[in-house]
Amino acid sequence: MSLASRAGTEARIFDGALKAIARQGPKKLAMSDIAHEAGVSTGTLYRYFKNKDELLRSLGDHFVTRLQAVLDAAIEANPRPADRLLIVIDVMLRFWLENPATMQIGELEPGFVVDYIKRVAPQLSGVLSDALEPALVDSPAVLNGSAELNEIADLIVRMAFSHYFMPSRDYRRFRDILVVLAESGGLKPRKSRFRSQRRAVG
Repeated sequence: MSLASRAGTEARIFDGALKAIARQGPKKLAMSDIAHEAGVSTGTLYRYFKNKDELLRSLGDHFVTRLQAVLDAAIEANPRPADRLLIVIDVMLRFWLENPATMQIGELEPGFVVDYIKRVAPQLSGVLSDALEPALVDSPAVLNGSAELNEIADLIVRMAFSHYFMPSRDYRRFRDILVVLAESGGLKPRKSRFRSQRRAVG
C-alpha cells in the first residue's frame, strides 16, 4: 500500500471516528461503529489501530495535521506579513465552524472535548507560533518584552476554543475586533519592514 493510500484511509477512519463520537459519544463507541462511519471493514480498522483508545489518542495528531494544512494553504495564498495575524485567527475560528462533527461532539460530550483540547493545545500553540514568527518577531509588543510569540499563540488557541464552546453570531466581526485589539497593543509588523520588502520585490 502506498503512503498516499494509507494516509487517505487514515483520514477516512478519523473522520468516521468523529462522526461516530458525535452520534453516540465516546463511552458507547465501538470499533465497528467507527468502521461503519468510515466505510471500511472492521479488519481494515484493526490493521491501523489495535483498539479504540489508541485511535482516540491519535485523533489529536490528526487534528493538528489537518489544521496546519489549512493554515499553510491560507498563508501560501496570502503571504503578506501584514495580514498574518488576521489569517491565523481566521483559520483558528473557521476550522471549528466548518467541521460540524466537532461542534456536535462539544454539545454531546463537553468533558471529552476538554480533555482532547488539553492534549492538542501545546501542539497547536507551536504551529501558530511558527506561523506568526515572520510577521510579529519584530513587532513593538514583542521587541519591548510585553509579549512573547508563544504567549500570543497560546492566547489565540485559548480564544479559539472559547469561541468553539460559545460561538459568536458573526465570526468575521469577532475576528476583526480581535485583530484590532491586538494591533492596538503593538502586535503588528513594523512598517519599515514592509517598505524594504516592497523595494526588494520591485
